[in-house]
Amino acid sequence: MTGWRDYQEQAAGLFQELGFDVRTDLRVIGARGSHDVDVYASFERAGLAVNWVIECKHWKRPVDKSHVLTLRSIVEDVGADRGILLSESGAQSGAVAVTHKSNVHVTSIMDLKAIAADEIVLEQVRALPKRAASAHARYWALPKPHREEYGLRPEAPTYGYSGAVVLAQIKDVLFSVLAGQYPPRGDMLPAIDVHSPAEALSWAYPQLDDLEQKLGAAEKGLSTFRDSG
Repeated sequence: MTGWRDYQEQAAGLFQELGFDVRTDLRVIGARGSHDVDVYASFERAGLAVNWVIECKHWKRPVDKSHVLTLRSIVEDVGADRGILLSESGAQSGAVAVTHKSNVHVTSIMDLKAIAADEIVLEQVRALPKRAASAHARYWALPKPHREEYGLRPEAPTYGYSGAVVLAQIKDVLFSVLAGQYPPRGDMLPAIDVHSPAEALSWAYPQLDDLEQKLGAAEKGLSTFRDSG
């Protein structure tokens, strides 16, 4: 039991290193009942919320198909985004087969960190279009003079900050990354040194953060102007 407990804590520690909120030996309530899970890992950033269920099989034999199906059922019932079945002894061919095109992975603890880190980056990339779409709607909801007053667009057809251009550049980067195209390309996109999803996030987050701050200031100013009128 001590060996299994150490194995569980090692798995939990890896997710904590990646920035997850981790709970062990958790009873999770699903639509069809409750489930006791070894590790429950949650990640939240910039509007993205991800929940994973991790089962630790510290056995001398490979896991089989039934173990994968059980975890898949739990993941579906509790509404988790992914299930991870940890096994240092591998998995039978039938177990591997049922993971195809599913949100359940069978892996070893050695490979877990790379898989989890890559998946979180991709989840963050997939979540960005919704955030960019919200910024797009907020930008075009502001009157043109107000956008100019708060530095969201140049006051004349000249060079200067443009929220519309920033939104177009973010879109080009996201579409390129989701298509696996590096470096990203687009009509309004300058040459940028982006060659992975993680590098795309490092470029996109500051651009979007800055735009959202400008939008917030403009919206506050417009509200004050309308109240005073």
